Amino acid sequence: MQFRVSPLTISVLKKAVIISAIMVMFAVVMGGSLNPFSWKTQCERFISPQQLIQPEKTAAFYAEMEDSVKDNPVQIFSVIERKIRYTGDVFNYKALNHLATAEEVLQSGRDDCDGQAVLLCSVLQYAGYTSFTVIGPNHAWVEVETEEPLLINYKGGDWIVKFNDSSIQWNYTAFLFMMLGNFFLMTVFFSIVLYMYKKGFQTYVTESFGYFKYIFLLLILVAAAAVIMARWWVSGLLTSSIALLFIMEVISRIRKKW
Repeated sequence: MQFRVSPLTISVLKKAVIISAIMVMFAVVMGGSLNPFSWKTQCERFISPQQLIQPEKTAAFYAEMEDSVKDNPVQIFSVIERKIRYTGDVFNYKALNHLATAEEVLQSGRDDCDGQAVLLCSVLQYAGYTSFTVIGPNHAWVEVETEEPLLINYKGGDWIVKFNDSSIQWNYTAFLFMMLGNFFLMTVFFSIVLYMYKKGFQTYVTESFGYFKYIFLLLILVAAAAVIMARWWVSGLLTSSIALLFIMEVISRIRKKW
């Protein structure tokens, strides 16, 4: 028996691959920001993240700390955790992965793990420590050069880029795997979306909103998908798209019975 791929599937895959390549580059290099005026800046910061580290901008912040804290990098991070509220970039900057400078983090008073890591590295550099902001696929932490390397806020996993205000080091293998993984998941997501569209997805949506008892369920699912993608945007896209495909299939079966 010969296996043949339908023209519809080929057409969907071609479009999904192109869209996914554009979206991955947009999300990774430009931060996935909704503000077009930030794209150039975010691209420059992605290429040269050393500019995020600003030791001199943290002088006043460091001076406010107690003397007993200043000699302990871990305690300095505890101060940052208390004063810089952890908030996702989606809510802070309407972006998937915004790269903020140390000064911007201090001014906003909130940021995610990479913002906290940038600020901590800047403070430690100002205090005379040799430290690096380390960014991985899903988390950021700080590495301090001591007798034994000290990792602050490290939660496991590989690293993509390591930098401070004067140096940068890329882990190209890990970066390539991250890009390929994101590309694959995005391709799956857009393939499902495009396939449902070709099969009349808009009809399902229109009719489903005609059934009052499904409206509340749909709103809950949309809200849950938004929360998931705000925290884990890549895996969230895949999970939400599969769930959406399942829901549309259920609605389709209900329509046939009615």
